[in-house]
Amino acid sequence: MISQIKKLCKDKNNEDAYYGFIRALDEGKDYYFAKKDFDNLPIDEIEIGLRVAFTANEKDSGQRFATNIKIIKDQATENNEQSLSDNKSLANKIDAKGYQTLLINSVQQIKYIDDPLAFEDSVFNLLKVIGLNKIFQFDRDNQAGKADGFFIIENLAVMYDCTLQKNFESFKEEQIENYINKLNQKAQLTFNIKKNDGGITPKTIPLTGKNKQVWIITKGESKEISDFDNVKVKEISIYDLCEIYKKRLSDITYDNEKLVNDFIFIGK
Repeated sequence: MISQIKKLCKDKNNEDAYYGFIRALDEGKDYYFAKKDFDNLPIDEIEIGLRVAFTANEKDSGQRFATNIKIIKDQATENNEQSLSDNKSLANKIDAKGYQTLLINSVQQIKYIDDPLAFEDSVFNLLKVIGLNKIFQFDRDNQAGKADGFFIIENLAVMYDCTLQKNFESFKEEQIENYINKLNQKAQLTFNIKKNDGGITPKTIPLTGKNKQVWIITKGESKEISDFDNVKVKEISIYDLCEIYKKRLSDITYDNEKLVNDFIFIGK
């Protein structure tokens, strides 16, 4: 099969590692790939829009992934790819509803990510596109035992942590207590965030009068875990966050008020 690189992500802790997605030529899911599937080429030889030939695979779960990926360089393959791009099934021929479907399918790829750092980055990006403006991803340096990020929308303040562990409650019990204490014992929260130039800067957010929650974002089911000193602790399913994104795209009246309402009642 022939298509193009749609998304490329670096592993922040390993400059030589990467993963990404190849654009699907139908309305189905894009094809996930990792460095090992790309002949282990250096990331500086790969870019978004790069034409590639690959073997398409699909798991029973519906996840699509690419193997035997090759960069297209010869003219014959270029002509073949051009004929495919002229096909009415491609994105440049779809209508607005079809484009919305492509956006939803693209976001839903997060369900298939099994790398913890990639999952953490993808959750941060998903929360941003859902509509959060005041969202901060914590600096990963010396992050062990700390949360992954924090956001505020209207009167809701949430400290969140991402995990792919299925039985996380006992594993993260001490961390969750720490998150509760940080939210409940202070009138403000100060943490380090990364600047665009790669540097680190402190950020202080006032918490007075906020409805405070701790989210553990997983691939499981959303539910309320505890309510301690007016700080709710919830497991938040990535599937439910994808549904909120879908709702936001399909409902032209969807605003911050509806988003906060969905966030507050998720898991009930």
